[in-house]
Amino acid sequence: MTWMLAALLQVKHHDDAGVKIALGLLQDANRHTALRGVAAIFVGRFGDHARRRTLISMYPSVSPYIQAAIYFHQGGWPAAERNTAKASWGSHGSLNRLITMALAKSSASRVAG
Repeated sequence: MTWMLAALLQVKHHDDAGVKIALGLLQDANRHTALRGVAAIFVGRFGDHARRRTLISMYPSVSPYIQAAIYFHQGGWPAAERNTAKASWGSHGSLNRLITMALAKSSASRVAG
């Protein structure tokens, strides 16, 4: 299931049915953390505002690995949500700090290019 979600991340657009399934996987605490992490990235990438709000509300109650997955795809969110996520989560642990640095380098290279 993890590989299927990872493969589906390669497309540019996704319908809401796929996002709903991924959100269900993320919310199922009986699923493996890696699957839940990929599901969080999927929802973060393809979900609408309401689905991003769900991710934000889940953030405090999930493992640091899933938190990092939620934070990872905030780079594709609208600027206000992205800035709020960075301010709130950017320094939560070493993985989030690395993500923050990578996103900063990525945005700097887009501006320069």
